Amino acid sequence: MVKRQIRRIGAIGCTIAAIGLVTALYLITRPFPPIPEGRDVFGFASDTGTRTPTGSVPAIDRYPARDGEQLAFQFYDSTGEVILVFVHGSSYHGAAYHTLARELSDAGVAKVYLPNVRGHYLSGQRRGDVDYIGQLEDDLADLVACIRDRGQRGPLVLGGHSSGGGLAIRVAGGEHGDLASAYLLLSPVIPLAPTTRSGDAGGWAHLHRSRLFGLLVLNAVGVTGLNGLPIIQFNKPEAFRDGTETLGYSYRLNTSFHPRYDYAADIEAMGDRFLLLIGDDDQANDPVAYEEMFPQSGAEARVMRLPGVDHLGVFSAPSALSAVQDWFRALP
Repeated sequence: MVKRQIRRIGAIGCTIAAIGLVTALYLITRPFPPIPEGRDVFGFASDTGTRTPTGSVPAIDRYPARDGEQLAFQFYDSTGEVILVFVHGSSYHGAAYHTLARELSDAGVAKVYLPNVRGHYLSGQRRGDVDYIGQLEDDLADLVACIRDRGQRGPLVLGGHSSGGGLAIRVAGGEHGDLASAYLLLSPVIPLAPTTRSGDAGGWAHLHRSRLFGLLVLNAVGVTGLNGLPIIQFNKPEAFRDGTETLGYSYRLNTSFHPRYDYAADIEAMGDRFLLLIGDDDQANDPVAYEEMFPQSGAEARVMRLPGVDHLGVFSAPSALSAVQDWFRALP
């Protein structure tokens, strides 16, 4: 009798698991929902004046990742000893942060590296994809190894804007958490946290939710062969495209670009070694939520709200550039 009940329970369990897998596969194969015509969500047109490139633009350089891939970056030399590795946000690449890098370099505040993350312009074999979840962290570790091989021994700050800030937080909580001595976070994206104003960043990011759910189920049981499927698309208006943007991410790239689901553990791993800037007019993230979520121990505020600054202005507005320089100069 007992054996019969055990067999019956086992059969029921297998049936439920099979239904779950079939449902997951169904959700994955559904087509991407239609995306509306691109809107200038972040004010590309109105704010270009604050992001006009100044000073010389370094040539693209390359460093070898552990799989042999040559990944792109730009280097801004400086009289400063501190090193900043700054990661770009979703869709674009390091060139967007020329103003920030040139300001810090010319002011003698930091030597700046702007990597093009794998899966983006000039980096990797496939636009919008990586080989495995966590590869972006390994790539950053390889970039830091290259920097050290060049004889640069100063303290290293890992920074990023938007999704790049999310990747910096992810690194802090992972196996490469010893890479950086401090973190510079400019409106970092943490998808599951209450910091996001809406699920689509005001119409910028369109997530295939049913496919995401299906892939989460499959990954939970160890099935990872479909992680290269596209999971998110970016609604950048045609007028502001130049052919170097990346308009969609696979599940494994998108997962690699943000803190883990237990984002609180990644945040805790940074301790008090960070500066977070967020504009009061940010279109994607809620400045009040950052103040409530990030630790504010000690006499110095580590989350700074910038009046009149939006999601893109946080890396180019004069108030943002001044705050970043002041923080670097105060680093031990």
